[in-house]
Amino acid sequence: MSGIYIHFPFCKQKCVYCGFYSVASMRRKADYWDALCKEIELRKDYLPNNHIDTLYFGGGTPSLFSPEELSSIIEQIRRFYTWDDSLEFTMEANPEQLTMSYLHSLKLLGINRLSIGVQSFDDDILHLLNRRHSAEEARKAVENAAAVGFDNVSIDLIYDIAFRTAEQWRSELSQALSLPISHLSCYSLTVEENTLLARRVREGQPYLPDEADTERDFQILTEMTQAAGFEQYEISNFSKNGAISKHNFSYWTGEPYLGLGAAAHSFRSPVRQWNIADIQQYINGIQNEKPNVESEHLSIEQQYDEYVLLRLRTCLGINMKEVGERFGAACLDMLQRQLKNVNPQHYEIQNEIIRLTQHGRLFADAVAAELFAAE
Repeated sequence: MSGIYIHFPFCKQKCVYCGFYSVASMRRKADYWDALCKEIELRKDYLPNNHIDTLYFGGGTPSLFSPEELSSIIEQIRRFYTWDDSLEFTMEANPEQLTMSYLHSLKLLGINRLSIGVQSFDDDILHLLNRRHSAEEARKAVENAAAVGFDNVSIDLIYDIAFRTAEQWRSELSQALSLPISHLSCYSLTVEENTLLARRVREGQPYLPDEADTERDFQILTEMTQAAGFEQYEISNFSKNGAISKHNFSYWTGEPYLGLGAAAHSFRSPVRQWNIADIQQYINGIQNEKPNVESEHLSIEQQYDEYVLLRLRTCLGINMKEVGERFGAACLDMLQRQLKNVNPQHYEIQNEIIRLTQHGRLFADAVAAELFAAE
């Protein structure tokens, strides 16, 4: 399996928590579009066989772009890549842009999966996060998508926010789970460097709750999604009727992918590449046919660490037999030794597969750190 990710780094305004590269301006959009089309051609031989199984438009805000603009990108991809009817074609979108007419146009373009950035069904919290839509607009966007015929709709929610009570969180989840969605991504509010949220937290504004409230909200999340028939296939992701995000799952399992656009990452084992996180420098590099790209060749130890970190987050877990086959007997011996340092309440082993317990999922990064290759 292989996929393409295209980054649309433009927004109307920056959300307080967003650590992804984007700018609150559309000024260089036309030049960026030309560069993106040229990069598609320049990197046409990166993926094996030039066949893709997933295509993902992310951002930023891809839904700021017209159907005609999106179509030009799709046609350029078609020049160099093939795909069949099973292609998962995802587009991220903000609720305020998803009118019925726009949704009809997206459907005609072949987009068959929407990832809608709801974040909250509480207007006060949406204001706190600097979102542009209302709770009612979010509900309407999901209903419009279903009415147009999108049967694979995901929404994002943020939990772990100060001032939100358990009852409020249950109410928001209840609203989400009552909508025609097949996928739910729920993320703990995280303070990323160089964000408005980081500045406000430094100034003493109370965005983040106590640790006990984090555990409480996570417990409510897992209980309510399970009761609604959703499977937690990754710590932050829940799917119904098998509607996992194939694109994101391929990241977690180490499949090759090509990232196009400013700040986009690509991976073809054992090398990771990433484009410069600056629109003008990205454009200049592509125009001169000298892309501003950095790369990293992952050592066996780094590949092992990444495997541990990502697999622990998923339903797949760490397959000890696979560790031995992929990384060698020394890595397997080290894993088994270091596992003794992990709190036994945080994991379980079945058929040589290590998986986090429900409680252990709260400590996934700490557990992974215990199992990393010794430096």
